Amino acid sequence: MKLGQLIVDIDGTELTEEDIDLLTHPYIGGVILFSRNFDSVEQIIELTQKIKSLRSPSLLIYADQEGGRVQRFKKGMSMLPSIELLGKKYKFDLNEALSLSKKLGWLIGYELRNIGVNVNTAPVLDINYERSNVMEKRCFSDKPKEVAILSRLFIEGAKESGISSICKHYPGHGYAKTDSHLELPIDNRDIKTIFKDDLMPYKGAIDSKIEGIMTSHVLYKNIDSFPPTLSKKWLQILRNDLRFKGVIFSDDLNMLALNEFGEIEDNVLKSIEVGCDCVFICNNRNKVISILDNLIIENNIEASDKLMKFNNGNEIEGDFQKNKRRLSILESLNRITEKKQIEINL
Repeated sequence: MKLGQLIVDIDGTELTEEDIDLLTHPYIGGVILFSRNFDSVEQIIELTQKIKSLRSPSLLIYADQEGGRVQRFKKGMSMLPSIELLGKKYKFDLNEALSLSKKLGWLIGYELRNIGVNVNTAPVLDINYERSNVMEKRCFSDKPKEVAILSRLFIEGAKESGISSICKHYPGHGYAKTDSHLELPIDNRDIKTIFKDDLMPYKGAIDSKIEGIMTSHVLYKNIDSFPPTLSKKWLQILRNDLRFKGVIFSDDLNMLALNEFGEIEDNVLKSIEVGCDCVFICNNRNKVISILDNLIIENNIEASDKLMKFNNGNEIEGDFQKNKRRLSILESLNRITEKKQIEINL
């Protein structure tokens, strides 16, 4: 059985019979885990192992472990600083900021691999234009060049850990004000500006051989009448102009931003048709069941073969918390870590 193109979620900390029935469907290729799926390190390891035992090749496990406001797994894991703090550090200590960015990329990847996660949906490559409420504290910097440099080091560290990474939100969510979870954000800038600024970090990430890129649900009104998730034009730019050879992922198709373009079932087919290799559908089990029961999705062998490279083994070290490199990095990061961390569901 090949890996399918749909990535879905589960409700709890253990698999139900319905979960098992759903996850063995050939259209499914992965599971994304949220805070609600995590009680402890021991529990999440057991859960990821059970998910992987359902199929061969095993389903891929995804997580949003960015740091700061977006950290799904906490108890027994490192409390991670926001990447925004790396950008602030960069302005007065460039070398230390670069070192910390690489260390953070490795640390997050190392811990995720040790609990059975294959893919982290990070780093965020959006520019902090101080306009978007949903992107607050999730961006490296307000300067495209700084985002590009810091993210390349982060990706380098992540690769060293063995985790696969998805950068987001292509071509850039930082300028649009509203939250795509709730409504369709609009970006009225011209393509020249977006190429010059927002796409700069993507060029660096692609040069660094980033494994995946996630599309945004933002409408770039002066460029196309569809957001990138549903836009052949935007995905051709990614493939042809930026020469990205990896896996293109949609952001969650359950977000309200896409409502005016059709039902989720319609948008699954549209996104795959225009060039998305995989689509996320989160927090809507009824729609997932409807899609599996009613849609015909042709097997994408090329996408499945690319996804197979994300399956990195996840050899558990035992008590990974005592790893000396991890402890050393935590000492370095503690100097910039914010005390307050607020969880948001994305």
